Amino acid sequence: MINKPKILVVGPVCNLSGYSEHARTLLDSLLELQDTIEVYVQDTQWAATSRSSKYYEKYKNLFDKTNRLFVSRQDAQGNINISDLFTATYQVRPPNEFQPMSPHDIGVTAALETTFAPSEWIPKCNTMKHILVVSSHAKENLKNTKDENGVGISCPITVIPFGHDDTVEQIDIYKSMNIKTKFNFLTVLQMAPRKNFGMTLKWFIENFKDDEEVGLIVKTHMHNNSTMDFYATKQDIETTLQAIAPSRKCKVYFVHGSLTEQEMESLYNPDYIDCYVTATHGEGFGIPIFRAACNGIPIIATNWSGHLDFLRAPSKNRAGNTKLKSHFIKVAYDLKPVEQQHLMPGLITESCIWAYPKEDSFKKSLNFIRRNKESFLEDSKNLSNYLREKKNLKVIKGMYKDFNNAELSPYLKTVQEYEDEVDSLLDDLI
Repeated sequence: MINKPKILVVGPVCNLSGYSEHARTLLDSLLELQDTIEVYVQDTQWAATSRSSKYYEKYKNLFDKTNRLFVSRQDAQGNINISDLFTATYQVRPPNEFQPMSPHDIGVTAALETTFAPSEWIPKCNTMKHILVVSSHAKENLKNTKDENGVGISCPITVIPFGHDDTVEQIDIYKSMNIKTKFNFLTVLQMAPRKNFGMTLKWFIENFKDDEEVGLIVKTHMHNNSTMDFYATKQDIETTLQAIAPSRKCKVYFVHGSLTEQEMESLYNPDYIDCYVTATHGEGFGIPIFRAACNGIPIIATNWSGHLDFLRAPSKNRAGNTKLKSHFIKVAYDLKPVEQQHLMPGLITESCIWAYPKEDSFKKSLNFIRRNKESFLEDSKNLSNYLREKKNLKVIKGMYKDFNNAELSPYLKTVQEYEDEVDSLLDDLI
């Protein structure tokens, strides 16, 4: 019998979240190596986010194969022994959940959207052979983390970002939304403290309360895409609007629920959207911002954290020299400790620091793009062209393939070696 190395991916493959997109891109890259490895998947749940039947059906055969393997290792008490079962694992989750599962464990994470991570992550990270992160900010977040003795994370950390899928075509999702305003902003987020949606909405309304031509399209949810969440989220937004400016002239359009990949991509339609806006405290990467940038939409964002990786691109100056240039409207900020009510045990602790966008800078940015959008479109188009070429999903999958081959090379045989092994077994049988 020929035994290929067994590789286990642990992560929220079927959920609708950033970590889930990360897990699926990684998994798809490993499936391209099936001639030389056996891939298994342990699907996990990401918080309270919704699950997708589409992804369950796509990977169902892998889930069934993994379940059969686990059942074969189950004892009379129902315990599953995976000791010596897998050659390597890829664990797509926050570092406080990393654990030894094989001789070659690889952590895959967005790290933390702060200046550094809790020191309790250090021993967890150091049980990994390698850690994959999505941005330079995430890498620095882990590298800056030290315990009371000055000990940090010692395993190698590699950055592989998200990629733009240019096979997903846009449709006219806004046609049925009755968008009446001429100048429209977009923000896409979960209503979690880190996203700072309360300030985004408040400052937007205060700034444009007398401008009937301006609208803000908000695709959001509190926990998931359920009907109960729809009503709770809608009520929260309406209460906020009533408190800030009950007689406002600007419009806020609320979008909720499960959208297909095509519908999500279609939110970033430059024919309807004039600017993407966020007053985020910090991003590990910032997928919605990335999608807006890939579609040539001008962006207003806090000038800090993971999204800077893709909002800055090479540009030639008048002297012909190439320099890294910001292709977005930068919101100034202060770095301060995370507020007590937003701390999360094991994740965001009292020592953590993130960005606080400045109100005056945010509002000046809103006014600037409202008056000067046309002058900024060339920058946005140049950034879009750069990202579609350099951060294309095919390019990113190639980066994963190279990484996987390098990490797993000590355990891999070539296809020819497997074929020779089969021929040898057949000769023994004859």
